[in-house]
Amino acid sequence: MAPASPPPRAAKASVAQVAATIFFALIAIGKRNTWERNGVTVTPLQVVAGALVGLVVVLAGLISLALLASR
Repeated sequence: MAPASPPPRAAKASVAQVAATIFFALIAIGKRNTWERNGVTVTPLQVVAGALVGLVVVLAGLISLALLASR
């Protein structure tokens, strides 16, 4: 009997796929296939990194808006 081959590993998600997943999760829209598109896997590290980048972008926008409004 031939040894069983391990199951194929799912490809990691690209930066754009992680950003789209976090964005659609943030605004709570999307269907199940939004999260499972192309069989890619979003790792917890990618989610945390994407959330931190999103936080920095939002904070920079708010600070810029506050500075602009105070002039």
